[in-house]
Amino acid sequence: MGYNCQMTRIGDCLRVKVYGREISEGSSRKSKSQRLAEIEAIQSDRSLTDLQKRVYSAVLEPPDEEERTRNRSDRTPKPGRLKLAERDRFCHLMDRNFSPGHKFITLTYAKPDVTLDEASKDYENWVKRMRERYDDFKYLAVRSFQQRGTLHFHLLADLPTIPRAELADGTFRDIWGLGSVELKRIYSLPMVERRNKLKLDLIKNLRDFKADERSYGKRLFLQSKNLIVPRTVKGDFHDMIEQLKEIGYTMKLVESRQFPVEYLNYIQLETYRLTK
Repeated sequence: MGYNCQMTRIGDCLRVKVYGREISEGSSRKSKSQRLAEIEAIQSDRSLTDLQKRVYSAVLEPPDEEERTRNRSDRTPKPGRLKLAERDRFCHLMDRNFSPGHKFITLTYAKPDVTLDEASKDYENWVKRMRERYDDFKYLAVRSFQQRGTLHFHLLADLPTIPRAELADGTFRDIWGLGSVELKRIYSLPMVERRNKLKLDLIKNLRDFKADERSYGKRLFLQSKNLIVPRTVKGDFHDMIEQLKEIGYTMKLVESRQFPVEYLNYIQLETYRLTK
């Protein structure tokens, strides 16, 4: 069985990813137990010479832990490209959990050359202090490297209204205490991506972060545990559309774009508005 479509529902919108070729869900890679069983069969085959048995068994022999560790240690950290699946995961979390009225916050450092590990601890401590003062909240954060080498954070948060007095007297800023803090209210988060400047800016930050060798082995973005994770289902595009129509949904296409992919022919991204 395979699939040529993935659908993710976010509120009254449906995000659809259609592939130009069916993707098989089966894996051709043999498990360790399968390979060991084949080796045992080779060893008991009397038609094979001892040399043939050693050669065929060596091909199937699963690598031991020492070999896997050695191979991992030889890897050189390399900057990466932002994958479509990573971009989708971030966008789905953003669209499902944040809306106009929520906050967009930027945290910067006054000192230069802050490491990622140091920044992660600082951020966790800031979240802890914020929750002590303003109660629990959701967040989705990206990190950026500034030209002078240090980091800053951009995050979406469903914080309550911060008292004007605390913004004016520095109380809110001092909870961070390591540099400047910029707070903005989100006035618009359109589902159509090309009209959503904030989302495009955050995606650019993700892309730049992953392309930097300092991000190797680090989480691409930071998210609170209380975020709602949209469910994605796979299947045949036409069958899934028909199922939605059968249960009474009307679909209005609001965005569609397609780009070529060599091994799939193309990927088409669509956004629909759902009504009943």
